[in-house]
Amino acid sequence: MRISLVITTFLLCSLAQAQIGMQDWRIHFSAFNTAGIAESEESIFMACSNGLVEYSLSDNSVSMLTAANGLSDLGVSAIEGKGNVVIVGYANGNLDVIEPDLITNVPWIQKSEISGDKAVNNFFFDGDIIYVCTNIGLVVFDNDKKEIKDTYYPYDNPLIYDVTIFNDTIYTATDNGIYKASKNSSFLNDKNQWTQESNLPTNLVGANIEQIESFGNKLMFTYNTTDFKSDSLYYFENSVLNAYSGNPIEVNAIRNDDDKLLLSLYGGSEVLDENLVQESIIFEVQGNFPNPQNSLLKDGEIWSGDSRNGMTRGFNSWDTKSIFSNSPFSDGTYRIDIQFGTVLVAGGGLNNLQNNFSRNGVYKFKDEAWTNFNHENQDSMSFDTNWDFVSVVVNPNNTDDLAFASVSQGGLMVVKDGINVTEVFDENNSSLERVNGNIVITDLKYDQLGNLWVLNKGVEPLKMLTPEGQWYSFTLGSAAKNQHPYKLMIDNDGVKWVGINQVGLVAFSDGGTFDDSSDDQWKTLSAAEGYGNLPSILVKSLAQDVDGEIWIGTDFGLTVLYNPSNVFDGGFGEYDSNPILIEVDGEVEKLLGESDISSITVDGGNRKWIGTSGSGVFCLSPDGTEEIYRYTKENSPLVSNNIFDIRTDLLTGETYFATESGLVSVRTDASLGDPEFSNVTVFPNPVRPDYQGPITVQGLGYQSDVKVTDVSGNVVFKTVSNGGTVIWDGKTLQGERAKSGVYLVWSASVTGKGREVAKILFIN
Repeated sequence: MRISLVITTFLLCSLAQAQIGMQDWRIHFSAFNTAGIAESEESIFMACSNGLVEYSLSDNSVSMLTAANGLSDLGVSAIEGKGNVVIVGYANGNLDVIEPDLITNVPWIQKSEISGDKAVNNFFFDGDIIYVCTNIGLVVFDNDKKEIKDTYYPYDNPLIYDVTIFNDTIYTATDNGIYKASKNSSFLNDKNQWTQESNLPTNLVGANIEQIESFGNKLMFTYNTTDFKSDSLYYFENSVLNAYSGNPIEVNAIRNDDDKLLLSLYGGSEVLDENLVQESIIFEVQGNFPNPQNSLLKDGEIWSGDSRNGMTRGFNSWDTKSIFSNSPFSDGTYRIDIQFGTVLVAGGGLNNLQNNFSRNGVYKFKDEAWTNFNHENQDSMSFDTNWDFVSVVVNPNNTDDLAFASVSQGGLMVVKDGINVTEVFDENNSSLERVNGNIVITDLKYDQLGNLWVLNKGVEPLKMLTPEGQWYSFTLGSAAKNQHPYKLMIDNDGVKWVGINQVGLVAFSDGGTFDDSSDDQWKTLSAAEGYGNLPSILVKSLAQDVDGEIWIGTDFGLTVLYNPSNVFDGGFGEYDSNPILIEVDGEVEKLLGESDISSITVDGGNRKWIGTSGSGVFCLSPDGTEEIYRYTKENSPLVSNNIFDIRTDLLTGETYFATESGLVSVRTDASLGDPEFSNVTVFPNPVRPDYQGPITVQGLGYQSDVKVTDVSGNVVFKTVSNGGTVIWDGKTLQGERAKSGVYLVWSASVTGKGREVAKILFIN
């Protein structure tokens, strides 16, 4: 059992925070993937799959709690609270108990030897006892002792959705009807102590019953069907079964709260009195259609975890507001692009190049605010024709200029104002090609002139759209026709490098004349020695580093093209790529062996970030021979070891990881160098007595010599920057903490003249 102390308000990512601390992580979870809502004495919590949103009732602040700052896991599936206790359940059976300034992890269900799906579905408080509804039975948890007391099995292989106590009888809602037993019976882990409720119509005896609740003299329960808006709400009163007059409905949850019955329905929340007469209703939230997954009452207000509006509160439809919805639309991620602080994320994905049919759209993150582009807010992104957005790009010349595309019927979409899709291109108004009903666009890049380059499966897989609206198409050789293009990179010389499935890597030059194909050149690098020497002909990732070398990731390992300028004119073997060889235990091996390399990016210090399919993330030295960081799900807040994409914000050093389980980022110690030293910043500054973390100096020149001295000129620290960033642990060369006083930061490029660029105040 793990116990964590929680300092401040969950060390939260403040909505106003401009950047996170050095080496800090954050999980960018979706507030629309809601699993429930709960209250404690001090806060309201909304549970989402990858984290919690907390609203403080005392100061009205909003914060987030994730596996990066307190929670023990991902995949939140249930939440409930009472008094000063909130309990969180996960899809793998794990539990967290949140109490003031304390989080206790209870892993016993997850670690039990019982096989099968252990997902937690719901909770019920009975004093210090919390009944935990799971897919392997009804678990009895003693919160005072923080231990599992027993597990009840009402029938063979039980799946328990919900539980309540009514007239000293425990009632469970299951996938096989309602089971009940006397609360005071012994040996409730024996299924023979339980009976199936049979005082029901035949179709309900073994039906899928997902919610059950005691409400005054009534026992309420729902009959949930697979057909949309065909659920029913029933109740026993004086042993007589009745149907609620609002049937049929789509029921997400029912709750007895403050002697009122709350119905969380597709379309809104209803409050019923003891006679099941409607007292209030919320059928819209600030003009938006609601879909509350669960609701509670607090001082007469309805609080909801809403899959369309995030955390909401209100008295009625004319007095409602969204408390928190600043998040990506979904946890689904695939590709990332970052330019000058604007992060753009594709929320779709492919599985072995086949459609997932996810309709998450695209998410933009800028100035700590999220903007979502999807079928719910963009007329051009129809639900019926747009799915699997896999390519995104931000125009570096104007970060309000965005483009994104999918593997669907929808085509290429262009945003000019940062908010709305203004242009849509397909085969009718562009050079784009449609194959088997879909326009397959797999990657996008802007060049330095603002031309948009497009990878589009077809006869001519490389397309280009000029800022003036003119389209051009380019051939990449007969082998590339109608194959699946995978990745596009434009190098420092303007050469386009295209990874194509079952072909390899194609280098293309237009000769500087888009409309004259006579000077076009292309060369295919294959797996054959002398003709590229790639580890595989499935190239999945490409990056050019500061030295002009091209790093190539394939499904069968990593290789580097050290002489890309030879690609068009070089002879046999002169444009071969080469693996990086390292010595391990006296044996020479290829760096990363035959790993599936899914992503490569270069940070401001020319370090290489390598993402893999199944082995997490590696941060390597500029030449690749030294491992700087190794992040996995097991040793960091990385939410998955299956990495789809990596990109670094060169201004701040924050590195983003698109994974199969969501979007995560970490603030790293490298950023883009500034040769003018025009905006050197130090944080924290001043350094207070209780601060023990790294001190960051940013905005330096690339690979600068850096010295920290006291006001008398004595050197206390010296190093060379990673790109434009240096971190100092606050200790002198002798290993002692710096004394109170002012310290000067002197810096210059390695070949330049030194100068004072910043001051740091230490307070001890």
